[in-house]
Amino acid sequence: MTTASHQIANTGAHLRPTGKALLARLACAGLLVATGSAQAVDWTLSGFGTVGYAVTDQDWRYQRHLDDDGTWWRDTRLGAQLDARLNPAWSATLQLTLSPSTRHDRQWAAEVAWAFAAWRPDNDWQLRAGKQRIPMFLNSENLDVGQTYALARLPVEVYALSPTNDVTGLSVTRAWQHGAGELSADVYGGRAQINVRRHSSDLGASYLATDSDIVGAVLTWRAPALTWRLGFHNASTQAANGQALPKSFPYVDLGGGMGYYRVSDELPGMVPVPTTRTIVNQVINLAVDAEVAPNWRVVGEFARVFQRRTSLGTDSAGAYVAVLHEMGSVTPYVLVARQQSMGGGRLIAKRLHEAADKAFDPSLALAQRAAAETGVQVYDQTSFGVGAAWAVGARSQLKAEWMHTRIGEGSYLVDSPKGQRVQGDSVQVWSLNYSFAF
Repeated sequence: MTTASHQIANTGAHLRPTGKALLARLACAGLLVATGSAQAVDWTLSGFGTVGYAVTDQDWRYQRHLDDDGTWWRDTRLGAQLDARLNPAWSATLQLTLSPSTRHDRQWAAEVAWAFAAWRPDNDWQLRAGKQRIPMFLNSENLDVGQTYALARLPVEVYALSPTNDVTGLSVTRAWQHGAGELSADVYGGRAQINVRRHSSDLGASYLATDSDIVGAVLTWRAPALTWRLGFHNASTQAANGQALPKSFPYVDLGGGMGYYRVSDELPGMVPVPTTRTIVNQVINLAVDAEVAPNWRVVGEFARVFQRRTSLGTDSAGAYVAVLHEMGSVTPYVLVARQQSMGGGRLIAKRLHEAADKAFDPSLALAQRAAAETGVQVYDQTSFGVGAAWAVGARSQLKAEWMHTRIGEGSYLVDSPKGQRVQGDSVQVWSLNYSFAF
């Protein structure tokens, strides 16, 4: 823990407003009223950042940015935060960040990351209004502040399963003290604007703007030797432009073992592509961080995503277990992670690829392949990593990690190059990060 950010010390108070949300405006109005009645405001300025380099042993891209040319894009980010305590009950936070854009593969984005109002009538209750960080995984609230955890990067097999990290809305937290520990319950609801990245080996990367209405409830226990978290989250998502989303792809049988899937109403066929305006993702997650012996910790997280109202999209599970050993200023660790698609999505993608291989027309093959790569999120990968974090000082860490990932039937985190389908392959990633907070 550092003084770098209010987000670290006060979990669940992370907000990233768009400036257009009504609730964010109401929060600002409330702050003006509270400021007017306050005799003095306690201001705190803090900052954080990570400068990170990573390189792989493959010429195709992994996790959007990584390949054998090396990159600073994946892990590097900077942030500054201003906290204002208006009186014992009212506070506000404003955070600015500079990080890789969520709308483009090779652009940086400077954003107003959080801007929220918090009302704490007593030590047991807190109400927040604005764009808030969802308290989903163990490090969801502080995932941008690499100085707060030893892992060089939080395992993508779990953290990529979150529908979003932030919502603009309301949340209520109730806390109960039990000896040296605290049990807290968070209930939240709001809307998130999300850019969903899709990659086709023929067409490259594209981004689909979506609006998601998200509600959830989370229980968290925090104690010196044990932290655990259990949560349920429901996200209802629509395309921001109002476009209908496909539910499935009807098969057009041409006879003689030939045929194709009608992935668009522009393709010939009698049966229209079934669509829905809204898809639903439901997430159940469980996390544990336990001190199992002096200076030994075991951290594990599990998430299951259920896809509703469509047979496409993502329906998967992810988990990881990490063992960390604190040796003075150095903390080495090992971890293993697994991400696996569930349900019928894998079979649909497989059949689309088979139809593309048999297609008699190049444009038809392209349509089948693009639907398999962008319309169905297939995950089948296992990772093993070894790393270490060196506490350079009280507020900074230097981290190094080697990660080996084995890819089975495929992975939505891989950008397959043109004319190639990455499956039954592996990738090694070497990372070197410097994280700081002040």
